[in-house]
Amino acid sequence: MHGSGQDSTVMAPHVNHQTIPMSRIIEHYELIELAAGRGVIVHSNALNLRRTYSEFRPVHGDGECFYTSFLFSYLEQVLDRQDTHEEYRLLAAVKGVARQRQHARLGWTPEFSWRHKAFKMLIKKIMRWKKHSRWRRVPTTNSYRKQKLLKFFSDYVRTNDIFTFLRLVAAIWICSHSEEFEPLVLPELNEDYSLRDWCSREVLQCQVFTDHVQMTALVTALGVPLRVEYLLQGVGQDFYTDQEDSQDDTPRSTCWPHRQYQTPHGHVVPYVTVLYTNAHYDILYPHCRDVRSIDGRCNQLTAQVQRPTAASLSQQIARGESWSGADSSHRIIQEESSTGVRIQINMKCTRKLPLTGAHEYDEHRSILSEATDN
Repeated sequence: MHGSGQDSTVMAPHVNHQTIPMSRIIEHYELIELAAGRGVIVHSNALNLRRTYSEFRPVHGDGECFYTSFLFSYLEQVLDRQDTHEEYRLLAAVKGVARQRQHARLGWTPEFSWRHKAFKMLIKKIMRWKKHSRWRRVPTTNSYRKQKLLKFFSDYVRTNDIFTFLRLVAAIWICSHSEEFEPLVLPELNEDYSLRDWCSREVLQCQVFTDHVQMTALVTALGVPLRVEYLLQGVGQDFYTDQEDSQDDTPRSTCWPHRQYQTPHGHVVPYVTVLYTNAHYDILYPHCRDVRSIDGRCNQLTAQVQRPTAASLSQQIARGESWSGADSSHRIIQEESSTGVRIQINMKCTRKLPLTGAHEYDEHRSILSEATDN
């Protein structure tokens, strides 16, 4: 972390500047050693991940890895687009969070306003990079934009404001929808420890592990779909806010005065995918990430993802089920159809992947031999 005094150390960038092919996933995460104890799960996950994703981007383990992975993946996709519809939609969604009825009573207004300004400045930078890349003499527009984004994520002073803002958004959403989130943390609450107190300790504190509760709040508030893939625990899990519902609750005006904006019909929000590996998150890149390269029908598909409700989550808690770690993955495995695992691809495209069977062991051995050869 940040050094002190004259011996301050140079910080590593938040994200690796180069992506890594999925063919090196076993080598990078040292899965050969782990396979001794969890062979079947490790082999199956590595195989399915290689089929669905082309690359991954390691994220620095500085305690902010989820927010780093989520935001970088999201902004990277926003930069790939020529229009600015998503930037305006996001700013309107954030303004909606600021208008939550509980916001003023939580006591976080001054800090929220300060961090909100930093976040808006970042989004303006994104729009400016897109504009400048059209006339600058660079190899490709995406190259110019990507370098700008990587440079921003190498500055801990600027990113600290942004990560703090995302935590505030999640905390405000949780407290403003206490009927939905309070049952999820009820065992930890008492007369002297309210939901606001829980958020102050588990959400707002820097370098505190981000679990499913915080994730659900953040993606719901921002209206950004998220999928978390598990390297060691089984099939992945979707945290998805239905886009149609979220747009109905989103203010139509942006945060900038004298300008009205409405998200075009059929607008698709970027789909973020991260890889969870032993209390750490990295970024995943699907094979068909660029929606323009997929069959046109994919744009017409509706993501078949069920958003968790307060009632369903309360029932899970009553049955003693956990929303985190291996227990969560266990529960999902039991609910999946025996015919296959549904893997979410990109923004709107899904495909079926068969569960690992005996006929696939040759492919498993191929992956392992690639890792050992490297």
